[in-house]
Parts: sequence; structure tokens; C-alpha cells
Amino acid sequence: MAKRKNASKGASGRKNTLLKKAYELGQVPGFEIALFVRRRGQITTFRSIDDESWWPLKAEIDFAYPMSNNLLPHHFKK
Repeated sequence: MAKRKNASKGASGRKNTLLKKAYELGQVPGFEIALFVRRRGQITTFRSIDDESWWPLKAEIDFAYPMSNNLLPHHFKK
């Protein structure tokens, strides 16, 4: 496999693909998805259910990871 000129772009693309797959799986009946991605100290979270009482609680995420990007299903709809 050839080396990428910019490994950061490859990692970013993989993270975006992972988030998209988490969203797609969250659309399947019976699945509830919570995903945490940490890269270089930056936290990105995804929850398939936009409910403040559903684990993990948004307040807990914000407390543990104050600078996190919290994504929900509506962030993926066009």
C-alpha cells in the first residue's frame, strides 16, 4: 500500500466514514448508537437518539469532554 502524502486527510476521511456508518446503523430499527472518537485531544461524539435522558447524558459528555463536537442524526440529513 502506498503512503499517503497527508496522513491527516486520510484519518479525517476515515473518521467521517465511521460517523456516517454510525448514523446509518442508528436508522435501523432496534439499534441505539453512541460513538466517541478522540483524536489529538479533540472529542467527537455521536448519539443516535436526541433525548437528554438517554445514555450517555449530554451533560456528562460536556462535563467529561468540555470541547467536544456533539453530533446527532439531524447533522447528517441533507
